[in-house]
Amino acid sequence: MKVTVDLKYFLMMMVSLLITIGTVNGFVQKYIKFAGTANEMGFFFMGLMATAVLAMCSFEKTNKDK
Repeated sequence: MKVTVDLKYFLMMMVSLLITIGTVNGFVQKYIKFAGTANEMGFFFMGLMATAVLAMCSFEKTNKDK
């Protein structure tokens, strides 16, 4: 069994993770003005979900038949 990495999903996962971390640090607030804390929390959780889904898509198992 060999695990391969799909590069396009992996790079999108890294970008999504950086945006999510930027939301926690307050860096994103310089560019996006949130209407309230609930909107900011929703943005964070959607970024976290996107990161998780892209992480699941970026790794796949391949079986080598001999």
